[in-house]
Amino acid sequence: MTSLRPWGLALLLFMIPQAQAAEGGHQHHAPKAMASRSGCLSDDTGLACATQANPAFLADGSLVLGWVAGGRVMLARSADDGANFEPAIALNSGAETIDANTDARIAIASDGKGRVYAAWAVRKDARYNGALMLARSEDGGRSFSAARAVASDHTSQRFPALMVGADDRLTLAWIDKREEAAAKKAGKPYRGGALALAWSDDGGRSFVHEGIAQSFACECCRVVMGQDRNGLPVVMWRHIFEPNIRDHAILSFSDRDHPGALRKVSDDDWRVDACPHYGPSLAVSADGSVHAAWYSGGGTRKGLFYAGAPSSDGPFSAPLALGEPGRNPASPQVLSLGSRLWLAWKEFDGETSSVMAQSSEDGGKNWSAPRPIATTKDNSDRPVLLAKGGKALLSWMSVAEGWRLIALE
Repeated sequence: MTSLRPWGLALLLFMIPQAQAAEGGHQHHAPKAMASRSGCLSDDTGLACATQANPAFLADGSLVLGWVAGGRVMLARSADDGANFEPAIALNSGAETIDANTDARIAIASDGKGRVYAAWAVRKDARYNGALMLARSEDGGRSFSAARAVASDHTSQRFPALMVGADDRLTLAWIDKREEAAAKKAGKPYRGGALALAWSDDGGRSFVHEGIAQSFACECCRVVMGQDRNGLPVVMWRHIFEPNIRDHAILSFSDRDHPGALRKVSDDDWRVDACPHYGPSLAVSADGSVHAAWYSGGGTRKGLFYAGAPSSDGPFSAPLALGEPGRNPASPQVLSLGSRLWLAWKEFDGETSSVMAQSSEDGGKNWSAPRPIATTKDNSDRPVLLAKGGKALLSWMSVAEGWRLIALE
């Protein structure tokens, strides 16, 4: 494994959506600029005023980076892996309360026709009800259509996930509260929310299907998606099993239009009538094997874990514990890249937060020793793993250092 190196380290100081980058697009480290966050005004929309950033590579190799600041959903495009960025644009029409925290963030996906999609939730009230919004770009993320609601029911939608699969079909998944509201109105009990799915064959202009796929999903944890060898969705979320067990579940599609039955990923036995605020990570390899990483506070096991399955409907391996228990391991991520797997997570020793990573060359049976990738002594977002051109990358945002994109080898 070769030494680590930064790819593009960029900080965007956009005060309005059409403003030019304050640094003239030059590559630089971010500490001095990030220090301005404490002085951010309520309508500042620059990356310096954000607490998270979500990257995605497009089919043409361009990078798009999304963040929330000043009540706006912002996105900027880079042709050189984040060393320089085009002016950022706002995807919503005005300042709103955007659902943005460790689990709630902008979802970004793209297809092979130059279309880019971004989804997020707008907070509607103090009870954490949200409205799922989708914006579309036909020109590689340079401009976007007006954001529109996706769900047919307006009760609440949060934690969107996006995936583009076979034939450029766009699939959305989210946590939906329509069944809970209906049960409450009928005087019946209902735990949590539900997993909802929608898919589109015309680039998000309309949806062939939109509705509930599974009842009783944890209402405060993110949903993740991958795609199997046939380009069909594989979905993972924290489910609520009887009587009140919040363990993870997975489902794959039996055919193009029909989600299959859910399967439990691991019997962690986390019995809690509360919100864990802790969703999973999922990766599907080219050979069809499925890889999951998650956190559990259950009676069977507590901490971070990884498990793999030979296929989307195959049995999962025994969970493998991740991280040092005494260093508060958190926010696991898994990435499949060719024949290699990567895992990353955060640890905190009381003074410094570190992103740790390890890799496997044999489908998750054996792993390299964990090693530190990046550190900060300030607040930070969860790590995000992504790939470009056969290279595994870490995206990480922290107050002191700003946004970083780091090659893992």
